[in-house]
Amino acid sequence: MTGPQLYGVRGVDVPVSGPLLAGPRLTAGRPAHPGQAQPPRLPDLAGPSRPIIRQRVARAVVIFAIDGSGSVHGQAGTDPEGARNAACLSVLDLMRRHGGGRAGVVHWGETAPADLALAPVLVRRRRVERILSLQPMLGGTNPAAALARVRQIVPPLGANQTLAVLLLTDGQDLGEGLERELAQLPARSVHLILADPSGDCFGQESAWRALPWGSFTRLENLRDHKRVAWESGAVLARSIGLELPRLAHA
Repeated sequence: MTGPQLYGVRGVDVPVSGPLLAGPRLTAGRPAHPGQAQPPRLPDLAGPSRPIIRQRVARAVVIFAIDGSGSVHGQAGTDPEGARNAACLSVLDLMRRHGGGRAGVVHWGETAPADLALAPVLVRRRRVERILSLQPMLGGTNPAAALARVRQIVPPLGANQTLAVLLLTDGQDLGEGLERELAQLPARSVHLILADPSGDCFGQESAWRALPWGSFTRLENLRDHKRVAWESGAVLARSIGLELPRLAHA
C-alpha cells in the first residue's frame, strides 16, 4: 500500500506539517453514493449590480473545511446522508454561476491529511467537485488541525481578494489550539456552520461562541439539506457584501 487508507479508520497519522498535494489522490476516501443528499440549486445572488456581483465573486477565495469525524458517519451519525458535502457543492455551483472565484478543500477529523487537501484553484476545475464529493472517515474532532491545514494551502491573497473559510462541523469537540489557529488566519475569515443535535453544543456552546468567527451559524441538525445549503451560501454572500435570497422554506 503506497498511501493512507481512510475508509473505516479512526484516525490517520499524517502530520499537519506534511507535504501538500495540488492534485489529491482521490481514491483515499469514499465518494458519495446513491441515497446521499443531492446539491440543491441556490437562488441567484443579489447585490448592487450584476457586474459588481460577478467582480466580488471572482475575487473570492473559499475553503470548504468539512468535518469527517466518526460522529458524522453512518445511520446513527449526525450526517448520514452527506448534507455537508452537498451544501459545499451547492456553493461551488453558485460561484460558477456568478463570476467564478477560487475554491479549495480540507477534509478533517482528528487530523487534516494532506492527501485530502486541495489548494485553491479556479472553481471551473472539476477536481474541486470531485474532492468535495469524498467522505473520508477521520476519527476524532480537532478543528485546530483543519485550520492549520487551511493556513498551509491558502496562498498570499491579493489586495482585492477575500478569504472565506466555511468550517462545517457537528461541534462534538472544540479540541485544543483552535483560538491560536484562528489568530493566524485573516481576521474574521473563518465562518462556523455548526449542526448541533444536542441543543447546547454538547455543553460547549458558550466556548464555541466566544471565539472570533467571521460568523456563527447554528443549526439543529443536518436533515434539511436545502437549509444547510442555503445557510452555507448565505455565509459566502455576506462575506463579500452580497445577499442570498431565501428559499421558500429556508
